[in-house]
Amino acid sequence: MKRKLFGIIYFISFIILPMLVLSPAVNLPASVPLRLGIFCLLAFGGAFFFRRTWPEHGWGTALLVTSLGYASAYKLATFIPDISSYPFSLGWSEGSRYYYASLWLSKQLYGLSVPPSVLHPTRYLLQAFPFLIPGTSLWFNRFWQVLLWVGTSALTSFLLVRRLALAGRNKPLVISLSMILWGFIFLFQGPVYYHLQFMVILILWGFNRHHFWRNLILVLIASLWAGISRINWLPVPGLLAAALYLMEARVDERPILKYLIPPAVWVLAGTGIGFISQSAYQRWSGNPQSWFGSSFTSDLLWYRLFPNATYPLGILLSAFLVSLPIIGLILFRLIHRWRELHPIRLVGLAAILGVLFAGGVLVSVKIGGGSNLHNLDAYLTLLLVIGSYIYFDRFEPDHPAQLAETGQGYPSPASGSLLRTSENIFLAGALIIPMYFTLSTGNQIPRRDFAAAQAALQTISTATQQIAQQGDEVLFISQRHLLTFNDVQNVPLVPEDELVFLMEMAMSDNRAYLDAFNKDISSQRYRMIVSEPLVIQYQGRSHSFGEENDAWVKRVSEPILCYYQPAIKLDSVGVVIYTPRPDSCK
Repeated sequence: MKRKLFGIIYFISFIILPMLVLSPAVNLPASVPLRLGIFCLLAFGGAFFFRRTWPEHGWGTALLVTSLGYASAYKLATFIPDISSYPFSLGWSEGSRYYYASLWLSKQLYGLSVPPSVLHPTRYLLQAFPFLIPGTSLWFNRFWQVLLWVGTSALTSFLLVRRLALAGRNKPLVISLSMILWGFIFLFQGPVYYHLQFMVILILWGFNRHHFWRNLILVLIASLWAGISRINWLPVPGLLAAALYLMEARVDERPILKYLIPPAVWVLAGTGIGFISQSAYQRWSGNPQSWFGSSFTSDLLWYRLFPNATYPLGILLSAFLVSLPIIGLILFRLIHRWRELHPIRLVGLAAILGVLFAGGVLVSVKIGGGSNLHNLDAYLTLLLVIGSYIYFDRFEPDHPAQLAETGQGYPSPASGSLLRTSENIFLAGALIIPMYFTLSTGNQIPRRDFAAAQAALQTISTATQQIAQQGDEVLFISQRHLLTFNDVQNVPLVPEDELVFLMEMAMSDNRAYLDAFNKDISSQRYRMIVSEPLVIQYQGRSHSFGEENDAWVKRVSEPILCYYQPAIKLDSVGVVIYTPRPDSCK
């Protein structure tokens, strides 16, 4: 009876930290050190109840499972504010995501065919599924997006642990559970977006080193998806398959070239089909070719590699913190085993990580990125897979029998204690740092004024409907999802110049697009524009996202304010309605 009571207390304890941090009633200061301190106290208390419930496990296991469980529960709780019926966008671009998802069914929803998104098409394809249900609500779409985040991360971690076969290698089930929880929060350090994890899930699920053609088919399917996802993910399905092959398949007595043919084919064929898929989507989508490839014309802000206003830690320091424990564990494990392994396998894995790291860094310094590690997503994913394989001894040796006879490749007994201590330090870091990044996110659930939002919504509806009834056009730069979910009715959609894509074109200085935008604005094509407040205020690199702000001010705010003036300000929801100026500034 006592064990059941302790078990109930243990599982109830998982909600304590989320309640302390997220509840407006508690009003806990948003201090990461304070959160960490509370987390440590709760973890030791939870470990006590774990031991009382499952006394067969030691304190180390109790603390491990409890800490990872608390961190995962906290991460899940941070999504609670994202599931809301509040009609306006919860963040700068949050509402835009549902509009772009709706374009996959634009004919049914808007009565006209609008090309799907240029940016992140597969993300919006996954988000489009709720629109298959007639009359789907904004609340349900937000809920679906949370399911995508949580479900893909959990499934990726589960499939990796399944491949490691931890439970079947004389290890207790709690080790598998702990590894799943750890992988779950590790992926959110980027984060690794859910539409990208689709490729990882497919390869982890179906790869088999003995079936070349099956693997090739999986890689090609994943690469087709990569082609319409992100350009830096084009080689990732092939590289992931190659990494699994290098870790699971021995060289044996085969010639090196013959051994390397399968992974080389997967990488080259996958990357090639990814390029073909990308090109085919660009032609099929109906969008102008000049709108694609903004990544290649955007400014590179190299200073964001180091601590800066946009990302206080900087890309390199954050990547170092995330990578060092895993790489340390890899090296310490290989100290014992490197003579068992053919050098080409180690060189291949190092090359994969190196290429993905370099590519992620390059993308991270592009204007519009660099505020977290999400552009290092491919690198983090392969680091997770490779590090897990090597740490749990799933790296198949080439000649273990020979080493057993010679005794080569292993540390001397005198150095064993030092090596174990050092390895434990890196292991602790591998556990603590993802928890730190997890606890660094999340704030109190905001108190949203639904009455004020409804009043603002009524004002927008009335004003825009009057213009639409006169046969004139209304441009929703922001809050376009109000049309998607029929919160604003009888106002025809104007597909041009939505917030997210307009910002992308401004940052990349796409002259073909911006010239068309300026022509529409200078001719006062629109009788009304619904937007976030537009101001002329340059910031520079001393402010967070300063360059992004300046690109927007120069190429969007200034042209609009030259030909339009604020007519209605709705400060409670961050919306301003603009109408044509009688006299332009030029």
